[in-house]
Amino acid sequence: MISSLRKIALLLHIGCVAIFVDAQSNQRKVQVKLDPKQQFSTVFEGAPVKKGYRWEKGYRWVGPCEELGVSKAMYRADLLNFRVGPKLRDSMAQFWDSVLTPWEKSEGKSTATYEECVQWYATVARLFPGWVNFGSIGSGDNGLPIYAISYSTENRQKLSRWGTPVQEMPGEVETGIIAKSDDGTPINPATSEQSKFISLLINNNIHPGEPEGTDASMLLLRDMIFFPEQYYNPYSIKPLNLKITIVCQYNVDGTVNRGRPSRANQVGPDAYGFRGNAKNLDLNRDFIKMDSKNAMALVKLMANKRFDFMIDNHTSNGADYQHVLTYFHTRPEKFFNPRQQWIQPFEQEFRKRLLSDSWKTAPYVETLKAIPDSGLYAFWETGRYATGYAALLGTVGYTVETHMLKPFPQRVLATLAFMENFIENLGWVIIPDINSGYGLTSMPEFRKTGTLRSMPTFYPSEPRYLPLNFQLDKSTAEKIDFYGYTAGYKPSEVTGLPRLYYDRSKPWNRKIDYYSTYRPVDSVKVPRAYVVSSAYPEIVEMLKRNEVFVKRNSVDTQIAMRVSYIVDYKTVSRPYESHYLHYDVKVKDTILVLKISAGDYIVPVRKEWAALLINVLEPQAPDSYFAWNFFDGILQQKEGFSDYVFEDYAAEFLKNNPLKRAEFEEKKRTNPEFKASAWSQLQWIYQQTNLYEPTHNRYPVFRLD
Repeated sequence: MISSLRKIALLLHIGCVAIFVDAQSNQRKVQVKLDPKQQFSTVFEGAPVKKGYRWEKGYRWVGPCEELGVSKAMYRADLLNFRVGPKLRDSMAQFWDSVLTPWEKSEGKSTATYEECVQWYATVARLFPGWVNFGSIGSGDNGLPIYAISYSTENRQKLSRWGTPVQEMPGEVETGIIAKSDDGTPINPATSEQSKFISLLINNNIHPGEPEGTDASMLLLRDMIFFPEQYYNPYSIKPLNLKITIVCQYNVDGTVNRGRPSRANQVGPDAYGFRGNAKNLDLNRDFIKMDSKNAMALVKLMANKRFDFMIDNHTSNGADYQHVLTYFHTRPEKFFNPRQQWIQPFEQEFRKRLLSDSWKTAPYVETLKAIPDSGLYAFWETGRYATGYAALLGTVGYTVETHMLKPFPQRVLATLAFMENFIENLGWVIIPDINSGYGLTSMPEFRKTGTLRSMPTFYPSEPRYLPLNFQLDKSTAEKIDFYGYTAGYKPSEVTGLPRLYYDRSKPWNRKIDYYSTYRPVDSVKVPRAYVVSSAYPEIVEMLKRNEVFVKRNSVDTQIAMRVSYIVDYKTVSRPYESHYLHYDVKVKDTILVLKISAGDYIVPVRKEWAALLINVLEPQAPDSYFAWNFFDGILQQKEGFSDYVFEDYAAEFLKNNPLKRAEFEEKKRTNPEFKASAWSQLQWIYQQTNLYEPTHNRYPVFRLD
């Protein structure tokens, strides 16, 4: 078993310098440097072999490498073979054999199928019931269960892994509780200090053609079970009490739709799933509108748990460059304090940690022009995206993007290194008020007792206006290190026209501009409550799936409310994710006395719901329910006029309303198209009269200020 493990780990490992924690002393960092002749990276059989390089089971040994990093988890797996002192005792060795991953068994060529993934996690849950919980969070549109597994450091247990009892091994015991049994059963319950947790959600296979997270998460979970002390350091700034939930393969529909041709530009694996789900929806555009059962399941989980952090694992498309690993995080501008002030210091420390493991990472490559040399800008994800939706719940999101043109084993290990360093960073950086910050208020008791009359809204010190739309500030940039390839243009053999290419024989490293500051371009007044008509039950259901408290009105009531009219909007010319999305929406607000009918819904705006509610219920938000066509009925005028009959009424109206007549004449003078159209002129006059229906373009969600 050990020899086969060593072989697999050695074949799969990438990098030049490894930093790991010695199993004999978890407080001592050891640096291992390999002979340059023995350093290697994985490539697929059939790749050109350069002079002086030799093959070993489909992998080639190469010289020193600068852009590739290491995975401490894979080193710890390999070091089981070189451990000085007791080896894994028999039961632990059998456990280890049973949780070798499909990726390891394939020597890095394959990603786990849906069946293999479910079986692997089920095995882990059976072997270590005191450490993990495994089950379904819902189903995809194809009916297959979406599985998630949770891991907790609540008791800081340690497996009795070695042949000698753990208590007899000097240097092996750190502050914390040692488990009596291999399944993680604790001796003592957690203390109150240990009960203060940081929660992390890891999401995989939202795009099944980008499956690195599936395989990396298996390696991460196994490492956290067998080597938990590596993820808890008693000398860290803040003891790390962590709860991790891993969504194993979110897009189960696309995962089982397995093949290879759908991602034409990607290097490996040998087979993978398809981007669309059973309804051909991109699930990374579905978090607000929830057209899929997949989104309904994950939204319910995220809204209920209110995770502190989220990692969403992807593979990038686009430019070519040396970096294997890029990523982006939720922009600080989206949060209230204290998280807004905390993100950047955390980021700086995290980048240092990745660099110490030889991962020269870069921001997700969104270029100002065609190539990275032109500068990069920070990606702003709205609520339709996984981490954009997470931000509306107060969750700090990170999206991992490994490079499509790097070999699949490299991408898996880059994803693994990202996650393990991220978790370690949580224990070394001060995170102020992380469990009392925006979006983390406990709600079960409120849902039980809350009423419209007693329900608190914003505290006096909190803003009554919130920014809604943001724009990139191109006047402010920082200089970042970037490792690219020289780009050029040459005639295409296909079209004869100039085509872009990257010359990998001419790598470069220099400082480039990175634009990461966003400025608000508007804001909205946050009401005390929204009123949603009972005519829109689908809106109410979506709010409830987001764990928003909604109260049914019991008596007809006349009340003054702030009302919006849709003044202008644009619509995409072709369907986008099953909708004709509206954008550039303009509104005009007014105060009207209207009836709230019995059966209508009151949606109070509390602190933890404010960001979500304004982004789905304010029509000019880019991912509002209005933008996604849930209110299109109001945009069509239902009654009209016959022009030959209305002519006399229009003339009489202008005669009796001199101010409207002056406005009418001015519009004709300044708008030639209006002046040339008799129908447009009559329509304008009609809209000024009491004959015009008041519900046309009136947005049917009202505000109680």
